[in-house]
Amino acid sequence: MIYPGGEINWRTLHEAVRRLAHGLQKLGIGRDDRIAVMLPNVPHFVMAYYAALRLGAVVVPVNTMYKGRETAWLLEDSEAKALVVWEGMWDELARHLPVLDALKVAVVLGEAPPPGTVSLTRLIARSTPLNDIADIEGTDLALIQYTSGVTGTPKGVELTHSNILSNVNACREIMRVTDEDVFLAALPLFHPMGQTVIMHLAISTGAAMELHPKFEPQSVVRSLESSSTTLFPAVPSMFRILLNHCEPTEEKPSHPVRLCVSGGDRIEEEVLKEFERRFSTYILECYITAETSPVVSFNQWRTGRRVGSLGHPIPGVEMKVVDEKGFEVSIGEVGEIVVKGSGVMRGYINRPRITSEVLRNGWFHTGDLGKMDINGFFYLVDRLHHRIVKGGFSIYPSEVEAVLEAHPDVKDVAVIPVQDEIMGQEVKACVVLKPNATVTTEQLSEYCRERMARYKVPAVIRFYKDLPLTPTGRVDKVELIRSGG
Repeated sequence: MIYPGGEINWRTLHEAVRRLAHGLQKLGIGRDDRIAVMLPNVPHFVMAYYAALRLGAVVVPVNTMYKGRETAWLLEDSEAKALVVWEGMWDELARHLPVLDALKVAVVLGEAPPPGTVSLTRLIARSTPLNDIADIEGTDLALIQYTSGVTGTPKGVELTHSNILSNVNACREIMRVTDEDVFLAALPLFHPMGQTVIMHLAISTGAAMELHPKFEPQSVVRSLESSSTTLFPAVPSMFRILLNHCEPTEEKPSHPVRLCVSGGDRIEEEVLKEFERRFSTYILECYITAETSPVVSFNQWRTGRRVGSLGHPIPGVEMKVVDEKGFEVSIGEVGEIVVKGSGVMRGYINRPRITSEVLRNGWFHTGDLGKMDINGFFYLVDRLHHRIVKGGFSIYPSEVEAVLEAHPDVKDVAVIPVQDEIMGQEVKACVVLKPNATVTTEQLSEYCRERMARYKVPAVIRFYKDLPLTPTGRVDKVELIRSGG
């Protein structure tokens, strides 16, 4: 691993993982316990992740942009027994911890761990390596990955060791990863794609990772132009942002990146082609969902690519487009994309009803509308549900609406997507205030920033006298979107 300030070789990484596993074991963590990991892209994320798996525990990655309320809810829902967290996130979270019954251990990465917590670096340094590895079956739970899924409430996706391994093996073959490759890890490792298409692929193949703790465009551009990076998986908004931070040039990069991977949303054809030209590289688009470990389909060298398509299903996966009754539609006809295969989740933790709704007759119903052409390429057409996809992250209007509705000056609110050149979509809040309310849009924005991850905060807030309604009395979001909000 290459990171700001140094490098870590395989021998050192392996020893650190074994030491941390032993340290966690001494703290009472063992098989089937849930270990939440809330760290940026630093070597300790990788160490904590594989130390947990070595013990037979279950990893719960946590979005580092979450606020304390959101993180506490996730910890409670997953019944996390241990939390590995960066000290900079501790203060925001600490006041919520007393109500978490399951959480027993907090391990903090930083210079001055708070009282009652354990220092991550000291735990590694003071523990002897654990040579044993838990006896794990492929069907055992490895990961609980939280996602907005196909309804508004965040849900924990249960993924097994076999789910993840099958996805890693398929992606390795498609991307032709070798131990000579170097991944540029600017996509957060807590993101499903960051884990499978970067971290697991690198670890399982013997490739290197260049870790970027934050997505700083100028730093990433420098790496793409001058470092030894050969593979760059990212979401579409990252490609757009990077192009905006490039100096126009006709010169070829000194070390061309051999392959980029785009997933999580559509990438515009002009962005794809300009990025390929600028960095002398090649972009393959893929289709991901957290519920499928996460890659479903891929444009591939073997079968060719269609710019703007989702490609073909990866090995071990079946994919089709169905109508409302579950019958497969004709070629070119739009319907819901459904998936079957080795990467499909076991279910949603603690949510049997929703699990049964999306897993029907062995098929996972993605909630995405798509179509297939005569050559077997799949295309994403729209979202079946009103999900907002911003920079590869799913945001549900109901999450944002719940926060705004709790404000004492807000009478009614509807959250809708608006198009954005960089992020793909942005969040817009249409707000009706109570009589005599004096709150401003700036104050509402600050109110949201204190209560949710920054990427969920509305980019636009507009006040209305009233909101359009459907004949049944519901807010007519279609009309709001059609009229431009």
